[in-house]
Amino acid sequence: MILWKKTNGCEHHGFDRVDRLSGCRKDVGKELEKQIDGKLLFNHQTLDLFADFLGYSKDAFLLSDRTRKELFKAFVNNPETNTTKTIIFTVVIDFDSTYDIEFLQDISSIFLEANQKVYFVELVAALRERLKRNVHEERLKAKPSKRDTKFSRKELLTSTLKNRLESRENEVNKLFPAVKHLKINNTKLAPEEVCTQIISELV
Repeated sequence: MILWKKTNGCEHHGFDRVDRLSGCRKDVGKELEKQIDGKLLFNHQTLDLFADFLGYSKDAFLLSDRTRKELFKAFVNNPETNTTKTIIFTVVIDFDSTYDIEFLQDISSIFLEANQKVYFVELVAALRERLKRNVHEERLKAKPSKRDTKFSRKELLTSTLKNRLESRENEVNKLFPAVKHLKINNTKLAPEEVCTQIISELV
């Protein structure tokens, strides 16, 4: 999840991986919205827009990423007309992927170059809990791609085996020295508990 928070005229940008016991990224993001006067942009909002026409193809993912970057640039450049003080953004990252790391560098730079702070919050959970959350009613309602539950389960398992979805110790701090990073294991935490920890330790 990534979030940008404006305080005293400054923007704060934070990155999170998050899921009441459904504690998925989106659930934590929705709870965080209430606590920090923010709006959530979860990863499937832009992706599903293009996938509806292109399928979950390479082009759909590239267009989704491009749209996110342009939104973030506009948000930084137009504070007078923004409808929120904070953007909370969720994203899944493969830490072995050069493209994914460069994407994080690109979006964090948008804010850092405008003298705004950036926070990365990495949420991790046990695989069995992630599988349970993957078929949660609210998740299926919000994400069309998850409604084919057999395919979604297979995709989750394949992604977990194929990609490195959790950072190593101090890895994020070395890659992004200007960004505060917090890792939370939220396997047994409700979204409210995760948000309390995020706010107390970062914001």
